Formats: sequence, structure tokens, C-alpha cells
Amino acid sequence: MMPAVDIHHSGFLQPVRRIGSRLAAPLLLLLICAGFHWKLVFTTQYTWLESTDLAYQVLPWFQYQAGEWREGRFPLWDPYTWAGQPLHGQAQPGVAYPLNWLLFLLPQRDGWIKQISLHWYLVVIGWMAALTAYALCRDLKRSRGASVIAASLFALGGYFGSIDWPQMLNGAVWAPLVLLFLLRALNRRRPVASAAAAGAFLGIALLSGHHQIPTYTALAAGAVILLFMFRGGRLDLNAVRVAALFGIFAFLVGAAQSFPAYEYGKLAHRWVGLPEPVDWQTKVPYTLHAHYSLQPASLLGIVVPGIHSNTNPHTGAVAVALALLAVALCWQQKTVRISAVLAVLSLFFSLANHTIFHGVLYSLLPLVEKARSPSMAIFIFHLAFVPLIAYGIDHIQDHRSSPWIRRACLWLIGFGTLVFVTYFVLIASGRIQITADTRPLMAALVALLLAGLLHGCAREAFTRRAFLLGVGALMLIELGNVSHFFLPHETEEKRRTYLKEMAQHADIVEFIRSTSEYPRVVVDDDVIRYNIGDWHGIDVYGGYLASITSNLLKMDLHAERVKNLVGVEYIIGNQPSMPDAVQVFESSGGLKVYRNPHAFPRAFAVHRAIQYEKQDEIHPLMFSIENDLRTFTFVPDSPPVMEQCAAPDEVRILRRESNRVVILAEMGCAGMVVLSDTHYPGWVANVNGEPAKMYAAYSALRGVGVGAGTSIIEMHYRPASFYWGAGLTLLGLMAAVVLGWLSRRREFPDGADGNAVVIRDGT
Repeated sequence: MMPAVDIHHSGFLQPVRRIGSRLAAPLLLLLICAGFHWKLVFTTQYTWLESTDLAYQVLPWFQYQAGEWREGRFPLWDPYTWAGQPLHGQAQPGVAYPLNWLLFLLPQRDGWIKQISLHWYLVVIGWMAALTAYALCRDLKRSRGASVIAASLFALGGYFGSIDWPQMLNGAVWAPLVLLFLLRALNRRRPVASAAAAGAFLGIALLSGHHQIPTYTALAAGAVILLFMFRGGRLDLNAVRVAALFGIFAFLVGAAQSFPAYEYGKLAHRWVGLPEPVDWQTKVPYTLHAHYSLQPASLLGIVVPGIHSNTNPHTGAVAVALALLAVALCWQQKTVRISAVLAVLSLFFSLANHTIFHGVLYSLLPLVEKARSPSMAIFIFHLAFVPLIAYGIDHIQDHRSSPWIRRACLWLIGFGTLVFVTYFVLIASGRIQITADTRPLMAALVALLLAGLLHGCAREAFTRRAFLLGVGALMLIELGNVSHFFLPHETEEKRRTYLKEMAQHADIVEFIRSTSEYPRVVVDDDVIRYNIGDWHGIDVYGGYLASITSNLLKMDLHAERVKNLVGVEYIIGNQPSMPDAVQVFESSGGLKVYRNPHAFPRAFAVHRAIQYEKQDEIHPLMFSIENDLRTFTFVPDSPPVMEQCAAPDEVRILRRESNRVVILAEMGCAGMVVLSDTHYPGWVANVNGEPAKMYAAYSALRGVGVGAGTSIIEMHYRPASFYWGAGLTLLGLMAAVVLGWLSRRREFPDGADGNAVVIRDGT
């Protein structure tokens, strides 16, 4: 008979316990994030999608990309706005970001992204932010409980609690890991692998879409590197090496997005808040940076809800008290000093024209001027609070008798009392109504309760577990009065307008699709403000974009002659915006569709072309009444050999996909076939299977020279900027992984667990 084995005293359960221990905090953070966003994921009464940019721009981008993924195509080109625009070059659609791919692959309802999927998408972004912040705190040897609270503040309050643009939030998710590995490298913990990992995570942030937060994260990383580089009065060569590796890997991993964005930036004009768009060489005027800066009065909003301009700086009284206690109790800790300096510097930077520091960086550092909203740099302030809060929580009970705890209690009592008295006086005097925004009273109540909690902790009235639960609960209550507090409810008709507007035009879209193959329309922007082209998959000469290719802009894109040239066949609006247009349809909502009889075919042939040399020649050539644009074109290169004959041509589009167009051309004699879509680097052509040169017909459209007879023309979008960038991204990711694996093997050659470090492990 075999002896019984006591599995509780064997190594059988050790791996299970270890896995359970490691999963406990991530699962708890997921529950906290989901519970905090209960309005979005546990009911159907609220949504976070009711805002201008989300409804008019982001949702149509997402819907278009989801449709392309469903068809098995990677969406590099958007054919549905402004005669076609490079989607990946615009960056903000997040084409290269893997989390978006998962969203697009989720089950849909009748071809549409489910609203619940988009709600969980926001929760997952916050959860990822919580996980990265938690990893930062744990790497700094903070307890589990303190790390969970600090991570929750980062993911649910501050920047993440007030910004709803996913292309910005996705870039912010990775900042804690950038800081984590950068601190490792600068502290000589596997410096090569850690510097590579820090740069790689900044590169991943670049893939997310918007450039603003990665820019500010890079500036923060540079500040941390400088703090290490010149400590002790002499140059630290390790910091120099770390800076070099960090920059190299950020460049490599972010290349899949930065290469196309750089190419597009040089070939596009961007609307930045001025009457006219600016090109790549034009600096964003400092007046705009000043306008979008954090105003000094907003500093009160760090603890008082509702006081802010541009970006909300709110972190709450709980976070501020814990961070200040960390500075007072743990100033000898290098990480605390670095975090405090980073918080102060970022605060000064976000104030922009109210300090001289932002202006100096704006003038000297590349790309800083492209990030036109300095107030968004408050994100670095919130990031710096993560380690401070964790240090503060962990050291309060070790310094129960410290006078700083008593001072914190007095500060909190004073703040709470001041707010209550101020509100009482204002209500009693009739200056405000009792129904006014009373969220500051909740902040005051939380401050008073925290003062009691700290006082009880100093007198050893609470266990560590009770203290952590109390601090966590107060923080969530405080944040819950700010973050997504004003989500529109389904019964608030005046606040639920954007999504309703986007559901009103199905009959118009159905009519447009039934008229002809690949019809192009213009819409009245005062009536249809969202990107109906991307949303419904129809060609629109227009769109709600932040930028547009310069070649199209220089054609005088709103002119009637240009609209005819690009094949605008229908106008959607209450009135016809082009002469001789005839009403052909009226929707159930009263919106009308007019047909433009002067529209060119979407693809046609010309038999005469000239070369222009200067940009200022385009306008006279385009608008001269002597030039019949149906038979004549102009190109920046030497045109192909063409003939003129009496025989007719027949040109039609056989197939049109986002990244591919097939055209049948039956030519009476040699000429040029013009497709009225935007000419852009990356589009290549072949005629009857042979490579053919593509010309910028009319300076902005796609033209291909063909001979007499029947020809099949294929145009493919194969942007070298994306393919080279994607290759460098994969190279950078693989190199970072290999360096991490090799350095780990050198550090733990016998296979020991590198995570088996004895640290303070609170509940």
C-alpha cells in the first residue's frame, strides 16, 4: 500500500498559489475598473460616445476599419473622405494599434460595432492603465495594497478620468512602463535590456495614434535622464548610454506609425485653430499654445471638482494628501524626489505662457510646437503621483508619531471646513442656489473623513487592512464625483443628439447606392456634421478631419469646377449648393438629394496634357475657360505620349476596394486614364499586368498613360512608409524581447525565479 501524500506540505500547490497570487491584483483592478464604470457596462442607460469628436470622427473611423477587417483587408487608405486620404498617415485613427484590432474583430450586430463593445473598450483601456501603474509601483517595492490604490487613481482619475479620446488614452497607457524600465536602466538594473524596453514601450505608445501624450512622455523621460546624467557634479556615462538606447528603440518600435505620419505631415495641411490650415514647415503659433494652456486658477481644480480650463487637473484631496505625506516622510528615497520634481516640472509646463519654461522648449525642441495643447501635459503630473501615493500609503503606519501626519489632518480639516463655510455663506447670501454644483462639498466631506482616518491610524485604531480599505473607498468616492460624472442619460434628449443624428440617414444612403456605381456626393456640413462617408461606406467629397493632403487643398477644393472634376454627382442638403442641380430624392426626415448634371465620370480619358513647373501655375490652368478639363490635363512631370483621334473612349471602374482599383479602358487611341481619387505616394499602377507610371493629373488626381485598344488598369496602394515602418517595428520589438531574455539569463543562470524577491507585502 502506497503512503498517502500530503499535497499541502509538498510542492504540488506552490505553482498554483504563485499564479493565484500574481493574478489576484490584476483581477481586483479589473473589478474596480468595471465597478467604477458601472453606468457603461452594467446598464444600457448611459454612454461615453456622445461628444462631437467621438461621434463625428472617431466612431466613423472605427466603423470603417471594422468593415475593412471584416473583409480581410488592412485599412491603410480611406476612400470615403475628400476623394481618398491615407488613413494610416493621419495617425489618429490608430490603424497600427493592436488593441484597436481586437475591437474590430469582436462580434458585430448587422455589420455595426456594438455599443457595449465600445463601452468595454473604454474599461479595458483603463484596466491596462491600472496594470501598468501597478507594475511600476510593485517594481519600486511597494506593497500590493498601496500599489492597487495608486494604480486605481491613475486609471480612474486625473487624465484618464477626464479625457475621452481613445487615441490619446491608448498612448497614455504605456507611460508607467516607460518610467519603470527607464528607472531600472538608470539605476543599472540590466541597463541595456531595460533601456530597450523603456524605448519600446514609448514606441508602442506612438502606435496608438495621437502624438501629444507620447511627446510629453518623451519629455518627461528626458527630464529623468538629465537628473541622473549630471548627478554628483559629473557626467554619468551610463545615463548617456541609456538615453541613446532609449531613443533608438522608441524610434524603431514606433516606426509603423511615425514613418507614415511623417510622410503625410510633409504632404498635408493641418487645421490647428487658425482660419486657414498650416503645413509641416509652419510652426503652430504660440498664441494657440497659450490659449490651450492650463490657467493658474485651474490649480484649485486639483482638489476642488469643476474648476479647470482646457484639461481637468483633478486628482483629489486623498491623492494630494498622500503625495505630500510621501514627500514629507520619504524625501530620502530617490524615487520620491524624482517623482516630486517631475510633478512640479510638468505643472509648470502645462501652465505654458504663465512660465518661461514651456516657451524655451517650444522654441528649441522639435515636435513640441506640434503638440498645441500644453494643458495635456498635466498627464505627467498625474503619472508622477502614482509612486508618490504608493510611498505615502506604505510609510504612514511606519511614521505614526510623525508631526507630518498631524499636520496633514489639520490641512484636511481646514480644507473641508473652508469649503463647507464658503458654500453656506454663498447659499445664505443668495449668490448661488442650493441646486448648484455641490460636488466640492463631497470633496470636503472626503477630506474630513480622511483626516479622521489618518488620526485613527496615528493612534493605532485601525489595522493596515482597514486603513487601506478606507483610503481606497474614499478615493473612489472622490473620483466618482468627477470622472464620467456627467455621462448623458438616455432620457436627456438635449444631450443625446450626436448618435441619434448618425442613425437618421439610412434611406438617403440606400438611395445614393442605388443610383450608380461608386457615386460621389457632397453634404451640407450644417445638416450632416459627422463623417457619413466612413460611417456608411459611401464616397463623400468632404469630411470631418484634422488635416488634408496639400495637393487637393491647392486645387481650390471647394470650387464648382473642382467638384465637377472629381465627380461630385449628388448634393445632400436642404438647398442645392451647385447650379443646375435637380432634386431627385427626399428623405423621411425632409432632407433632400440633388443631382449635379455637370459631374465628370469617376474615371475618364484625356488626350492632351502639358507639364507645369511651379505650384502657382495650377490655379490658372485649372480655371482658365480655354481649358476643357474633360479632354485636357496638366501634370508636374513630362506627360506620356498621347494621340488625338475621332474614335470614342470607354472607361469604367470594374472593381474598387480601399487599397485597390481596377479600371477597364477601351481607347480609340493613346491617352491618359484619370481616376478622380487623390494622388499620393504609395499608389502604384500596372497596365495589362505591366508596371506603369502614375501621374498627378490636374496636380492631385491619379492618371495612367495607356495605348489604343482594350486595357486593364490596376492601381494598388502599397505605401513604402508603412511597410518599412512595420518592418522596423517588428525588428525593434524582437530585439527588445531578445535583449530582455539574454539579460535575464545572465542574471539568473540557474533558472531561479527573478521575481522571488523579499519585499514588504501588505494586504
